[in-house]
Amino acid sequence: MEQTHLPMNHDPLLVGVSFLIAIFTSYAALTIIGRLRQTRANKNWLWLGAITFGLGVWAMHFTAMTALNLNMLIAYDPLLTLVSVFFAMLGAAAAFQLVSRPSIGPSQILGAGFFLGAGIGTMHYVGMFALRLDAKLTFDLPLVALSVLVAVVLGTFGIWTLVSPAFNLVPFRQLVTAVITGSAIPFMHYTAMLAARFSPTGSEQIHSMVAGGNLLSLNVFLLLAVAVVGLPMFLSSLLEGPADLAQEAEV
Repeated sequence: MEQTHLPMNHDPLLVGVSFLIAIFTSYAALTIIGRLRQTRANKNWLWLGAITFGLGVWAMHFTAMTALNLNMLIAYDPLLTLVSVFFAMLGAAAAFQLVSRPSIGPSQILGAGFFLGAGIGTMHYVGMFALRLDAKLTFDLPLVALSVLVAVVLGTFGIWTLVSPAFNLVPFRQLVTAVITGSAIPFMHYTAMLAARFSPTGSEQIHSMVAGGNLLSLNVFLLLAVAVVGLPMFLSSLLEGPADLAQEAEV
């Protein structure tokens, strides 16, 4: 018997917001890493950039999931949801470590793009496994592979624009880099959602679990995402003083 899949659609406004979140946080994270490459700032700033980027991936994901309409109550396992954000942070940390030096070769760019894309992809799918709803979730494996490839390719291109001397004279270079790198997150996400298949199970178990407080509501994640999106610019502003001082010390 052919399996019935739930129809999916997205709120266009929240989809647009998810893109802005990704670009906004990428701008802040890459600003931190760009300054780290040009100065002798403490390597702790590398982790600050990675945390900023990871939180941005997380906020974008759950904003996009809030945009998803399945006509069904959706909730999340708190532990898996918390774990998922660390994959994005670790992937970004590995990527930024490879490109934190002033002189970067093709192998470092390719490696950084791989780690950045892999971190985004792993965060997404761990986050998807945290889903709790009255439906069975399956995936189209070729589209899964394509979604990760999208993240790796765009991430690599974004890293290249960050470190390539060819982009030094490009107007608004930092913004262009942020748009390219940040776009890796939502394009990966929405490609991955094409790979997702939700089949109704006909049970009502999720309602009692949410009512009992054992899972987190999607509305909670939307509020958290809104809070997280303001963090990167705050973190970036903290770097302004130390980065400028380090630059002056080199002169």
